[in-house]
Amino acid sequence: MLIDLILRDVAAPTLAGGATTVAIAGGRIVAVGAGSDLMPLAGPDTDILDCGGRAIMPGLVDAHCHLFAAAAAQNGVDCRPAATPDAAAVVKALRTAAAQGDGWVRGYGYDDSPIGLARHLNRCDLDAVSTVRPVRVEHRSGHACVLNTAGLAAAGIGRDTPAPPGGVIVRDAAGEPTGLLLEMSGWLRRRAGPTAGAGDLPASLQRFARRMLSYGITAATDAGPDNGVARWQSFGDAIAHGLLPLRVTMLAGIGRLPELADAGLRYGAAACDGMLRLGHAKIMLTASAGGLHPHPEELAGMVNAARRAGYPVAIHAVERDAIVAAALTLADIPPPAGRHRIEHCAECPPDVAELVAQSGAMAVSNPGFLHYDGERYRATVPPALLPHLYPAGALAARGIPVAFGSDAPVIEPNPWAAMAAALTRQSAGGPALGGQGLPSIAAALRMHTGGNRIAPGYPADLAIVAPNPLATPAAALPSVRAVATVVAGRVVWRAGV
Repeated sequence: MLIDLILRDVAAPTLAGGATTVAIAGGRIVAVGAGSDLMPLAGPDTDILDCGGRAIMPGLVDAHCHLFAAAAAQNGVDCRPAATPDAAAVVKALRTAAAQGDGWVRGYGYDDSPIGLARHLNRCDLDAVSTVRPVRVEHRSGHACVLNTAGLAAAGIGRDTPAPPGGVIVRDAAGEPTGLLLEMSGWLRRRAGPTAGAGDLPASLQRFARRMLSYGITAATDAGPDNGVARWQSFGDAIAHGLLPLRVTMLAGIGRLPELADAGLRYGAAACDGMLRLGHAKIMLTASAGGLHPHPEELAGMVNAARRAGYPVAIHAVERDAIVAAALTLADIPPPAGRHRIEHCAECPPDVAELVAQSGAMAVSNPGFLHYDGERYRATVPPALLPHLYPAGALAARGIPVAFGSDAPVIEPNPWAAMAAALTRQSAGGPALGGQGLPSIAAALRMHTGGNRIAPGYPADLAIVAPNPLATPAAALPSVRAVATVVAGRVVWRAGV
């Protein structure tokens, strides 16, 4: 057998017999054992990577992120509270960017909470940036944005423009658009075209992929609710051109299932030698303005439509009422394959967690929010609810399968920070928020590795990391980084290279 890659001198306490060497061929692990046994398998073309006694881990999986949005955000103006603490600072930063180039000016990360701007931006704020160039600023959540007057015109939004299904055009007392749009990113992309550095996007996508690889992430699920054939083709092109050297699963927008079917794509479809796969059907479920959107009857219709098309579903559900509705619906409609997913499960006290358990769905949680946004939650969330935000430990204790995702670009896609928060329920800048943490880093790793193992027959998706997370205090976990990352048997990232 021709061995393509040997990883030698690895520290792998989870491997049987104190193995220190991993041999890889054809993109899979073929042997794990002592160096004296495996090194003779090396041929003249075998790549040998000396790992210097560092820890080897199964490749990490980001189970919920937004790859193209995260890439685009790298080209935008940082409007997060730390960079722009008030509206005047936001305008100043955007005006500096508007003085160069042409086309859309894009910002990201503004926060309307009390620790941010304490209000939403509006078109009058952004008209102070430019009355000629269209301006768009994304809310920190990724579910809202604000346009200036030129941006509204570029998108064809006026006084009489109807909101698309599931979207909201916020209006003032006179009925005029304020510039604030809710749940309309996909609609904007179709109406206004790319609004941020389309020419820079390939390089930005590659740069963001390298960020993920630097954490030891080898696979990501893109959770875009509007993903269809065009996005599938974009992912395929990016992978084929080496811009995304990691495994990608694309969730399918529930409204895009017919066009995907017309293109011959079904749940589980694969491309790019298996590096790209089509996953669950994504449904957005929100609790706002005193009601659920969509209504539970409509939600059940969507889940049944997905089931008829052969898809399990992934339901976006952040608020308590949304999680309850998702769990009750999924309990009545079994998946055609695998498990349904409930994305986020953010506000999940014990009675709601019990419904999630009864639904049979898995929870895709984002404990990284506790690390990065814990102090914002402390300022904005009722104290009684804090212990039940993103409760990975409590969900797992009830036997609910849990996977971790970052939701990038909303927060940094650092899986080690997420695992630290899942263990301690502590934010980066304050005391613990309360609630039940996971019992061990090993348990957290299982939720971030998607079933990957370091054993013969498994895909060679691996991360060599330092320091050893299994011997690192939870408070220091966010500093763990990959020294080298292997995807499908190839070293695709090395520190300092």
